[in-house]
Amino acid sequence: MTWIDNALASNGPIYLRIVDTIERTVNTGELAPGHRLPSQRALAKQLGIDLTTVTRAFDEARRRGLIEARGPQGSFIAPPKAAFGQPVDMSMNVPPVPDAAALNDALRRGAAAVLARSNAPNLMTYHLTGGSRTDLHAATGWLEPMLGKVDDARLVVAEGAQFALAALLVSQTREGDALLCDRLVYPGLLQLADSLGRRLIAVDADADGMRPDQLERAARLHDARLVYFNPTCNNPTALTIPPLRRAELARVLQQHDLLAIEDDPYWHHDASKPAPIAAFAPAHVHYVSTLSKAISPGLRTAFVHCPSAAHAEALARVLRALCLMGQPFGMALASQLLLDGSAQALLEQALGEARERARLADHLLSPYLRAQVGGLHAWCTMPPPWTDTAFAHAAQLQSLAVSPSSTFSAVDQPLHDGVRLSLGLAPDRRQLESALRRINQLLTDTAPARLQG
Repeated sequence: MTWIDNALASNGPIYLRIVDTIERTVNTGELAPGHRLPSQRALAKQLGIDLTTVTRAFDEARRRGLIEARGPQGSFIAPPKAAFGQPVDMSMNVPPVPDAAALNDALRRGAAAVLARSNAPNLMTYHLTGGSRTDLHAATGWLEPMLGKVDDARLVVAEGAQFALAALLVSQTREGDALLCDRLVYPGLLQLADSLGRRLIAVDADADGMRPDQLERAARLHDARLVYFNPTCNNPTALTIPPLRRAELARVLQQHDLLAIEDDPYWHHDASKPAPIAAFAPAHVHYVSTLSKAISPGLRTAFVHCPSAAHAEALARVLRALCLMGQPFGMALASQLLLDGSAQALLEQALGEARERARLADHLLSPYLRAQVGGLHAWCTMPPPWTDTAFAHAAQLQSLAVSPSSTFSAVDQPLHDGVRLSLGLAPDRRQLESALRRINQLLTDTAPARLQG
């Protein structure tokens, strides 16, 4: 029996099965350097699959350094190369970097257009907080796919979502007030609540997300008026709340006159493009979207569509008090990229790369993957006897940085059964794949105690 007979025996995408089989047989010595592989057409016929699938497999095998093409002679197993383990940071959630050349061109064209439209002295003086008319127009185009018609009077442009969240907490709550949220939440919210003296109250959830009856109960019990949602590709659990549950949560907001912050930075990364909670209860939700998690952290621009013009003015006042104004050139550049279509092109590149990285995670982390990798991160649960902190320590010894579930806990007794693996910061898919293979190997290690020190 040859490697070809086993090429389709495993699970996952067919092209990856072929590549994994080649890699495995190279490692066992069955395929030695210099061994000539069948032609792509011959292999496709032998396996009974499309030629394009084999071509994709060979392309991936070349990218991994497993095979090399020698023109008309065909493809051969490549000689071994020196391998050096590189640290991979899987603790920071960022989108994959778009194509470097395309990004450089977009920034160069955008900066030139900004300077042509507005002279340098104008960009170096004070500007109104909340965005110029051009900024608001650009923001409207970005938000319409999520919200439909957008009211400029209810729209505020801020220098990043973290700034927007801080200003919303200050404008809508007072020190000591309760903020309702999930048990596991974005760490930036934990830091804000601690710094501003707001109490985070975790609301019970089920497989579809926060439970409406428990939201209602917690609001009454803690006299809360503000709720935090991160409903699409949740950070950290990667859960997307289904449409019916979103509508039910919106009804609770309306019936009990609650306000909500809907932090939705990963909406573009969910293939279903779900209607936001704000679409069901527009008069009760501050909807927050950002370019940072969709395209690049360097685009420090966030858009907040508020429940009313009065809420927007209150938010703008707090932003003005906190930072006076956003950085004019950076915000003008972001608006230019949105208006000339460059932002959409960069977004499509980032989404395409994110999808490929998600497929790698799906293939390499089974059966420990406990949430669909719809966004920029994967959520894995720990098989016994692992704990999240022990696993994070073991990963660190392997030059891998991951985020344990206790990092995201909004309760006094943190959960210790999961880790978030961010997929975007690895420089390329090859390094990410190597990191995910090491993660998978660690997850199968049933003796973590020896690594805890």
